[in-house]
Amino acid sequence: MRRRFAHYQLTQKMTTGHEPTNAVVVRRAVLHAKKHDLFDSLREALRHRRQPVQEEDSDPDGLFGEVPTRRTARGSVKDSRQQSFRPSSRELAVIDALASAYAFPNRSDFLNSALDAFLPPLSDTGPRRRTSGQA
Repeated sequence: MRRRFAHYQLTQKMTTGHEPTNAVVVRRAVLHAKKHDLFDSLREALRHRRQPVQEEDSDPDGLFGEVPTRRTARGSVKDSRQQSFRPSSRELAVIDALASAYAFPNRSDFLNSALDAFLPPLSDTGPRRRTSGQA
C-alpha cells in the first residue's frame, strides 16, 4: 500500500505540479468511497479477508451470528509500517464516525479499505526490485 500511496503522490505531482500531502490523499480516498457508496462493500471485503469462510464455519441458520471483529487465525494482524497523516480534528471526527457507523473494527481498517479502493494499482511493467538471495 505504501508504494501505491507514494506512486499516487508522484503521479499527482507530475500531472498538477503539486504533491498532495498524506492527509489530502486520505481525505480523497474517504470522499471517493462516500461518493461511490463503497463503505458497506469495503467492510464486507475486510470481513471476508479476516474470516475466510470454510465449510466447517457454515452457519446458514445464523445459530451463532456474525462477530465481525473476531480474528480467526492466531498471530500478528497489523502491518507495523503505517502511513502517517495529520488530519484536522474535524476530519478525524468524521473518519471515526464513518468507521463506527459502518461497523469497521477500527480506524486503521476503515482507512486502509478506503485507500485500497481509491489508489490505482501499480503496474508490473516497471523495474523489478531485487530481494535477498537473487543474483
